[in-house]
Amino acid sequence: MEIVLIVVLLIGIAVWIYILAGYGIFVSFIKTGEVLLVEEGKKFYRLIPNIPGYGVKDNKIAPLGKGVEQPKSFFGIFWVGFYPLRKIHKYDFSWDKAVSKEEAEREEKKGGKIEETGFAGVILSHRSEAVNSIRHKNSYPVVVKEVELAGQFKIDIFFNVIFETVDPVFAVFILNGNWFSLATSAFRGIISDFVRGMELRKREELKPLKQEDGEERFFEDLQKETAFNKVVIDNESIILDASGVIPFKVIYRDYATSGSIASKNAAEALKIAELEALAAKARGKGKGDETREIKSAEADGIRSVKKAEAEGIREVKSAEAETLGKKLEVALKHAQGGDIAIAQEYSGAIRDFQGSTIIFGASNVSPMIPIEQKKGGKKQP
Repeated sequence: MEIVLIVVLLIGIAVWIYILAGYGIFVSFIKTGEVLLVEEGKKFYRLIPNIPGYGVKDNKIAPLGKGVEQPKSFFGIFWVGFYPLRKIHKYDFSWDKAVSKEEAEREEKKGGKIEETGFAGVILSHRSEAVNSIRHKNSYPVVVKEVELAGQFKIDIFFNVIFETVDPVFAVFILNGNWFSLATSAFRGIISDFVRGMELRKREELKPLKQEDGEERFFEDLQKETAFNKVVIDNESIILDASGVIPFKVIYRDYATSGSIASKNAAEALKIAELEALAAKARGKGKGDETREIKSAEADGIRSVKKAEAEGIREVKSAEAETLGKKLEVALKHAQGGDIAIAQEYSGAIRDFQGSTIIFGASNVSPMIPIEQKKGGKKQP
């Protein structure tokens, strides 16, 4: 009888402990891969992780080793502390979840804010709810929007990022659980800085952005898994300092032109148009050079002709002046010879004159002589 009572008592205690663990009073269940934060009077007291191969050192999560403590459990139940002095800390956590169109309706009913991403079949649900733990590692969708490539060409890049919690106290107590938005913001900054200025794809006509080592960079030619993981992990301290977590792994999914899914085709057409414009410009430059050479040759020819004509006129005028000089020299040897010579010149001038009236002299009573003009072999009055 006593044995039966003892068994019943033990079963009762076990059930009671199980119930209390469900509420996190005195003891608690902890899912594998999660960390509980215990508070004492609204202040942080201690961490209780349930992570295989990891423990606690200096209030941070660290791989098992020297100085790393791993809490003990009894049949999956962990000791929290004497309630209500010490209890599990609860907080509001906001994060993003990738869902299908069908799942989006259910998420919206749960209070999720739905956002179209511009990637086929991918919808983001912005969730927020009260939680009592933080996951050690978890994958989250991250869209880096409007990354500016060469020529002000903008794209969105879709990733899945596995974040690893290193400093839960900072992420939860100091940041009030708002670590996700800060981690993703730092991640977007690293990706944007890395990709900014790249050409989308390799083109002989286009000059790509070069890295510090001189290597050319083209977005579509990147070994994206390797490149993105390297640049993010190399800069993980930026994310850690901002949020208390680090990027464990970066998984590249896809990219799309900023704005819509269908704009990839428009972007392709735009790049083709740009290349055609460059080719046309090159052809036009060649024709322009050829035209300039022809015009230059024509101008040189015209200048040569004009020069020859001018020299010819000077030679003719020089000969005429010489002839006139000789005439005057002979005429002046005779009486009234000068008047005769002048009269002859007047006669020649009148014969060659193309106007309609000649005025002789400069006085107010200078005579005016009308001249008949010839046109087409006929006299015009």
